[in-house]
Amino acid sequence: MRWWGWGEPPAPVELSRAGEALIRSELGLPDAPPQVPPALDDVRVSEPALPAGAEDALRDAVGADNVQLDRVARVRRAAGRSYPDLFRLRSGDASNAPDAVVLPGSAEEVAAVLAICGRERIAVVPFGGGTSVVGGVEPLRDGLEAAIALDLCRLDSLTTDRDSLMATIGAGLSGRRAEARLQGRGLTLGHFPQSFEYGTVGGYVATRSAGQASTGYGRIDKLVLGLRLVAPVGELVVKPIPASAAGPSLRELIVGSEGAFGVITEATLSVRPLPRARRYEGWSFRSFAAGCDAFRALEHEHAAPDVARLPDEEETRPAMAMSARGSMTERAGRA
Repeated sequence: MRWWGWGEPPAPVELSRAGEALIRSELGLPDAPPQVPPALDDVRVSEPALPAGAEDALRDAVGADNVQLDRVARVRRAAGRSYPDLFRLRSGDASNAPDAVVLPGSAEEVAAVLAICGRERIAVVPFGGGTSVVGGVEPLRDGLEAAIALDLCRLDSLTTDRDSLMATIGAGLSGRRAEARLQGRGLTLGHFPQSFEYGTVGGYVATRSAGQASTGYGRIDKLVLGLRLVAPVGELVVKPIPASAAGPSLRELIVGSEGAFGVITEATLSVRPLPRARRYEGWSFRSFAAGCDAFRALEHEHAAPDVARLPDEEETRPAMAMSARGSMTERAGRA
């Protein structure tokens, strides 16, 4: 992902002239070239401030190549992807970047990193895909000596149990790669949040995410069967066993915890066989209220599709204008 926004540099998305004109008109923007982000070398970044000896200890724990202090690595983990985050990055301000990026390759290495950081008074921020829009990956020090981004991308394992329809997945595996592997085995997780291309399985669990198909497949909290979490004081393992009536669920404490209690290193999730067929339909209503009534009827009858979306009038108008092709079907739909 670009360091200053969404999307990948090799695959830019170009906005049509009509679409750009519409957006400028709606927002009252002047007819001027779009502002480009600064060069990476011009971005403001503070000097790394790891305590003496901490860098060597971290390199011993995870390997020399897996402790990164260069500008690119630190800027890429300096912020999430909310509007304030992107505005700050595109303004050339990454002064709050972590002092280092550490990439553990196992739960044991995560534990070793946490022990070192606890001893050296270094803040640890778990980092998955960097898609947080609520400040979840902000490298805050809170009075500590330094902060590291604990990038979990090396925790990318995936095993499946076809009999029980379960998959145990490393926390750093992106949703897109996890789904591709599962579909290669005839399975699907069915969880497609807006961050699907970059968000990670650990991030899904830590943020209690909801996906576009949650009506049919369930939100992530409905799919989590087991967990492994490494904390500064030890390890918590929630085994993927059938539902129990034996008191509070530690699983519910971890799901949605936003990295506050420890680092999720793997999750066991419920999966399903790939659907034999997919069907997509579009319907038009005379008003948003009429559409709401139809959706409510579907829910009451337990007949709602896996994905159902109802744009209101204001969202529908620019969407139709920006996708105009002039076909007979389109003209009929507009009428």
